[in-house]
Amino acid sequence: MPIYRVHVFDGAYEVLHKRTLTYQLDLEGPGVDGALDRLLQALTRLASTAENEPMDAPRLEICDPKTGAILLDWNGA
Repeated sequence: MPIYRVHVFDGAYEVLHKRTLTYQLDLEGPGVDGALDRLLQALTRLASTAENEPMDAPRLEICDPKTGAILLDWNGA
């Protein structure tokens, strides 16, 4: 499975921007929705507790680690 770069946003504002977040994920496999939901929930919790960032409209951007191209914009199932 490939490893992707993950960016966490609250609406248009990137949170946890001082951290480099990577995640190993099969974007074509079954259960990808559930995996992304769990990742979004975990990173939302991290942002709200560790970084004191309120998360009203959380979303993820899954990016190619080499080019930075956005492969998936995820705000939940």
